[in-house]
Amino acid sequence: MKFPDTLVIWATLLLALLLTAARLPADVPELFSWLRPEWAAIVLLYWVMAVPQRVGMVTAWCVGILVDSLTGSLLGQHALGFVLIAFVGLSMYERLRMYSLLQQAFIVFVTIALARLIGFWVEALVRGVGWTPMILLPAVTSALLWPLAFTALRALRRKFRIA
Repeated sequence: MKFPDTLVIWATLLLALLLTAARLPADVPELFSWLRPEWAAIVLLYWVMAVPQRVGMVTAWCVGILVDSLTGSLLGQHALGFVLIAFVGLSMYERLRMYSLLQQAFIVFVTIALARLIGFWVEALVRGVGWTPMILLPAVTSALLWPLAFTALRALRRKFRIA
């Protein structure tokens, strides 16, 4: 009996959501909170690239709403950014598969940076927050973690024969 593909995909997304919701200890410097990667975006982009017929814009919207709920941000803020990430992944998935991990990491940086900028724009309109370049640090750490995440998720996909 084959393990349900959808269950594996959602289990990895759930793990990413748990990593997103995990709080750092109070005595950790604020810089480390800026360095947290966008776990849900990384996992979402992998699955969009690997199985675009199963993971797409609706999944991205749902995961984004869950991230909004978990982090206490404006409802739809992450959802909008995740839909952008899924759109880029869906429109380029055939090319992304052929790129090296370094090239893919650059695409991860660009897409997550765009999503972060959209989130900043929404925050600036609604809450009047000011600009800081620290907003882009999660995109940098996400890109640096991409090769590791890609390799781990690909091994999982092959183990469970998700196609």
